[in-house]
Amino acid sequence: MSGARLVQSDPSPWLLGVDSLLAIRSDQLGFYEKMKSKHGDHVVLRLGPYKSHLFFHPDHIEAVLGKKSQSFIRFRKLTNVVRQWNGNSLLVEEGESWRARRRKVLPAFQTRRLPAYGNEAVAETERLCRELRDSSLSSRVRLDTDAVMAKLTLDIATRTMFGAPPQANGFEIERAIQTLSDTAFSESTSPFTLPDWMPIKRKRQKIWAMRVMDDLVSGLVHSGLRRTRPSTDLLASLIEHHDGRFADIRDDVMSLLIAGHETSGALLSWLFACLAKHPDSLAAVQDELRRVLGEALPTPEAIIALPVLRATINETLRLYPPAYTLFLREATEPVDVLGIQLAKGDLAQIVPFTTQRDPRFFEDPMAFDPTRFLQTQNWPKFSYLPFGAGPRVCIGQNFGLMESCLVAATILQRMAPLPLPALPRPQARFSLRPEGGLPMQWHSI
Repeated sequence: MSGARLVQSDPSPWLLGVDSLLAIRSDQLGFYEKMKSKHGDHVVLRLGPYKSHLFFHPDHIEAVLGKKSQSFIRFRKLTNVVRQWNGNSLLVEEGESWRARRRKVLPAFQTRRLPAYGNEAVAETERLCRELRDSSLSSRVRLDTDAVMAKLTLDIATRTMFGAPPQANGFEIERAIQTLSDTAFSESTSPFTLPDWMPIKRKRQKIWAMRVMDDLVSGLVHSGLRRTRPSTDLLASLIEHHDGRFADIRDDVMSLLIAGHETSGALLSWLFACLAKHPDSLAAVQDELRRVLGEALPTPEAIIALPVLRATINETLRLYPPAYTLFLREATEPVDVLGIQLAKGDLAQIVPFTTQRDPRFFEDPMAFDPTRFLQTQNWPKFSYLPFGAGPRVCIGQNFGLMESCLVAATILQRMAPLPLPALPRPQARFSLRPEGGLPMQWHSI
């Protein structure tokens, strides 16, 4: 592992790393790869008033997310941005407040609840496939697969988590979520943030997006509070464990809805893109589905018998992790990270997108090769972390993996993507999405 090097492109003190901030805003993923290639496993940057440490090696990552995690909180500038619409949710809280909220949300993701969620996911996906078949005059249909997966996972989330039907304004909701994603990125990477009352386009869009999401989430919560029949969905669990307090329920619903469906939609988009680019992998998955399921619907219990599909999803997560960079950590005290000294207030950043493409840990790392997950996995524990790691590992990872398997299986039993000549460029915002959408041709089977 290399030693730390301070990356400075101009010694003028007034710059305060504005050049690095501009580079991140222009091409975040390219910037991280350039820093790692040029400076090694540990890079020190000046980002405005902050000293930021980029850690790419699994040993450093384990220290920050695991062994020394008690010395870090999530970066307050970013949490303050997200708090504008997420409130005091599980995503942004710290310490005992975070632990208390996690205890209240955790029962909704218990293993015994997952089969019911999975069956709902299959039903929603079946509905989508019927709509696509009925709306097409031929056996082929052209779709923006990214937009369709975003809408589908939104419908699955609202039904499984909150007992609500598909949203009629689903695509408007998706635009609102993308607007808030862009807002979080721009405001957290800008040295100066203009007030919301400024009469400019991006502020009007932000206010509109916050209103759309607040109307949606408030409506879901009020409907849940009015229910008279018992329910086992996530909303019922939140109502019970938050003692019916609207603000607390609303904040966690907002956080789980945005984070939960956004990452699943991104994963499915990249999965189908990779399968369209690699017909041999597509054939392997569909052969397995025919052999194991025949014409039967996939079930949560059947996932264990679909190792090729699971491996293909895991390989997609390696190359295109929706959580391409983890939430910035801020040191709350002086902390030693394997001999590297961080002062109170210093930042630590982990970038799974870069670490998971490191040839030291993954043979031929740029190749899409699902079979690596069917063999003995001898890479370091913290070199593969699409759901994060440590105490703040994604609470919904089991649900997300189950949902992705079931949605993919249901679609690929009925439809197949036509070959894609090239993969789209990844766009790094709240999650890793295909830049410009994902226009693809599909044909019925």
